[in-house]
Amino acid sequence: MRKYLDGIFGLLALCGFVASLAVHLRTFWGYTLDLPGGEHLLALALPLVFAPLVLDTRSIPPEQRNIAGLPGKLPRWAIAMVVAVAAYAALNFILNVLHEGSPAVSDGSYVLQEHGRVIREITAQQYREAVVRQVRGFSGHMLPFYLLPAIWFLFAKKAQRSATG
Repeated sequence: MRKYLDGIFGLLALCGFVASLAVHLRTFWGYTLDLPGGEHLLALALPLVFAPLVLDTRSIPPEQRNIAGLPGKLPRWAIAMVVAVAAYAALNFILNVLHEGSPAVSDGSYVLQEHGRVIREITAQQYREAVVRQVRGFSGHMLPFYLLPAIWFLFAKKAQRSATG
């Protein structure tokens, strides 16, 4: 039964990773989800896969964890992927934070606002670019949070089980 649940959590995490990656990559061509705020749907399944990861790994001492923070020995490709995706997510986050304000529509005008205060008015093109940048920042942030549970439940946990018994 436990292996069955691990497979479900792993596939759900992998689907979340692929969906986040697809949304993220589309932003480089100027596309977002047609549903306003739809990128936030990516975060809905995150507790379903990240909470079991935390519960599974919380009792393992830090000295028995690898560079990805997961217990046991991971394949080199998995470690490289986790490190690369985490580094990319951090860079993506920093680049996103450097831009001033969030795009909004206020009284029929496109504006940038910070904590509800209008910073300045912008053009429709600037508004669209800011929305795309915001979606890119959010979707890029989701990548490592889906990748870790996917690797844990689909690969690392199996390797740990076969090594111990």
